Order: sequence, then C-alpha cells, then structure tokens
Amino acid sequence: MNNAVGVKRFVRAVLPAFLLAVSVGQIYAFTIFSDPIAQFLTGGDTEAAIRIRPQVQFAFSLGIFFLGMGAAFFGKIVEKNIRLSTLIGTILFLSGLVVTAFGVRMKSLLTIYLGYGFLLGTGTGVIYISPVKTMMLWFPNAKAIAAAVPIISFGLGSSLCTLLYKGFGWTTRLFTLQFNGFEIFGITTVFFVFAIFYAVPMLISSMILKKPEQQQMTFAHDIPALEFSYLRLAKNGYFLQTWLFMFLNISCGLCLIPLAKQLMATVPSYTEGFITFIITLMGLMNGAGRFLFAWWSDRLARRVNILLIILAISAGVMMVSILPILLAVGLVIIPACYGAGFSVIPAVLADHYGMTNISKIHGAVLSAWGFAGLVGNQVALPVFKKWGLTGVVLLLVVFYLLNYVNVLFLRRRQRSAV
Repeated sequence: MNNAVGVKRFVRAVLPAFLLAVSVGQIYAFTIFSDPIAQFLTGGDTEAAIRIRPQVQFAFSLGIFFLGMGAAFFGKIVEKNIRLSTLIGTILFLSGLVVTAFGVRMKSLLTIYLGYGFLLGTGTGVIYISPVKTMMLWFPNAKAIAAAVPIISFGLGSSLCTLLYKGFGWTTRLFTLQFNGFEIFGITTVFFVFAIFYAVPMLISSMILKKPEQQQMTFAHDIPALEFSYLRLAKNGYFLQTWLFMFLNISCGLCLIPLAKQLMATVPSYTEGFITFIITLMGLMNGAGRFLFAWWSDRLARRVNILLIILAISAGVMMVSILPILLAVGLVIIPACYGAGFSVIPAVLADHYGMTNISKIHGAVLSAWGFAGLVGNQVALPVFKKWGLTGVVLLLVVFYLLNYVNVLFLRRRQRSAV
C-alpha cells in the first residue's frame, strides 16, 4: 500500500511538477538569445546591434512582469481546477515561443514583446504556482521539501535551455544549415524547436498532474476566515518592507542574469566555452540556493535573519566582483542568493502572519517579481553602457546595502499587529 501511494505521488505530483517547472524555467536563459536576436534584427551590423540591445532586452523585462502578474492573478483558477490552469499555462507558454519565433523571423520587436513578454511570461507565471500548491497537498507533513521540488526545478530550467541552445550551435555547419533559404536551428527557428521540445512533457504533465482526493479531509480545518483586505495589507508596514525586500533582491538578480554574457565578454581571459559554462552553472546555483537557504532558515531561531545573511553574502560577493577576473565568482553566487529569496519568503511571512491568509499575502508579495522585471535589467543596461562592469557592480552593492537596512527594520517589526 505504501509503495502504491509512493508511486501515485510520484506520477501525479513529483514528475509533472519537475517537468513543468524545468520547462518554464527557460525564461531566465534569455541572455543567450539577446545578442543573436539583436544581430539578426540589424542584419549583422554590430554597432546597430549594440544600440538595439536594450529594446531586445525589454522582452525579458516584460516576460518577468507578466510572470509576476500571472502568478498573482491566476491563483483562483489553480485552486478550482489544477488541470485547467496547467493546460492554460502550457498553451500560453508554447504560444509565446511560437509567436516569438515569428517575431524574430519578421524582425518585429512588437511581436517579440507579445510572444516572449505577454504570452510566455503569463504562461510561466501560471505554471510556476500550479505544481507548488499540488506538491504541498500530496506531502502535507513535508510542505517545505515538497514545495522545493518545482521551485528548484524552475531554477534548473535556464541551465537546460542553455545546454540545448548551445547544442544546436556545436558546429558552424549545423548552426547555419539552410533549406530553401530557411535557416535550420538558427536564431530565427530556435524558438520553434523549443516549442516542439517542451510541448510533449508539458502537455503530458498537464494531464497527469492531480491533487489528492483526500485533500478536503486533510486541509479543511473549519477555521473561520479572518478579516482580510488587500487595502489593509497595503497599509501594513511589515508587508511593505517584505515587498521591498523582494523587489530589490529580484531587481539586483535581474540586473545580472540578462547581462551575464555581455559582462563576461569584457574580460579578455574569459573564453566562449568558459562563459557558456558559467551561464549554465548560474542556473544550477539558482536551484541550489533555493534549497540550501531554505534548509538553513529552518535552523535559525529567528527565520527573518536568513534575509540578512542573503543580503550580506550578496553585497560581499559583488564587492569582490569589481575585479574583472573574479566576476565569474559573483555571477555564480548571486543567483543562489537571488533564488533563495523565493524559497524562504513564504515561511518568513507565515512566521509573522500565520497560515490563514498566507496564500493571499504570498501572492501579493510576488507582485514585486513583476515590477522588478520592468526595473532590473532596464536600469543595468544604461549603467553598463556608460560605466561598464564597475558601474554595474557599484550599483548593485548600493542596492544590496539599502535592502540590508530595510530588513533590519523589518526584523524589528516582526510579530507586530497586522
């Protein structure tokens, strides 16, 4: 019986949660696409490609914005019908890849924004929240570990995408293969390839992902709903400072992730192979950080202190990264701290507010993800263009230190009345 339950948990929750999350995690690999897209849109004119790069990067910013909005506003559908919500998210995500491919082919930034920004971003947000809740229902006695499976898998998604994309370009002949004037596996068709590659596991996962039948018995505690309103929450100091922590931490991460390749390209000793390795490792560290810091937070007397640890490590690593040769160190460690913010914040909120309205409060905090997507790399790009690596590093150090002060005040507010 136990073996049967274990198999059912794996098939209905663990496997689809992993496949869905690792698929949509490719949104964080946009840094490897931005330069080839800019080059194609400008006909190979390097100077023009540099000028248009911020406009190309804006597709990623839009994607993260709509990711946050999708996660924040699709919670009701996820609660009512997990299969429907996952199917909607999958269709939006795959449609986004296809529309992006057409946008690149037509050299239309607006179409790329529609595809990678709105469609793919919203689909990613819906998929992001769907398996997390389902995993917690299947593993009620190990919620943190259960929730970590899709969260970690999401972080690993960019590594998988990078390996796949670089695999398409292992040889010049394969990368530039032509068929009746249509490029095979080049930047104009790679998003079509990704849509086909992700479609099979995502569609299968959307059909087999299922909440346990005993969920009502397990989770219906007949606890009266506490008085709650988003207006009241928006006026609460603890919520506002938690939101600010997420906004600043995510903005800093998004300053680096889309610019990683360009930043490393400024270091003469960094080869193309080494740069690809570091970008792949960034995705792995994103997932590892989500698990390690969550595990660490469970062992602290006051969980909120983990936020101070995350920010102290981030600021220290960025200071070291001002030396170009050590930039790779920062680019590997910062994603771990960036990912950690996502994994520890639900428990930090629960410690303060309790569990009754935690889904609503956590969803509201995730809106910071969306707004950070519009700020992060859009702030870093002009700084990088004018002051180079040094300017970006100093900007992030200042942001991390400001956030550290913010969390010091947040800690003083803990357990204050809502």
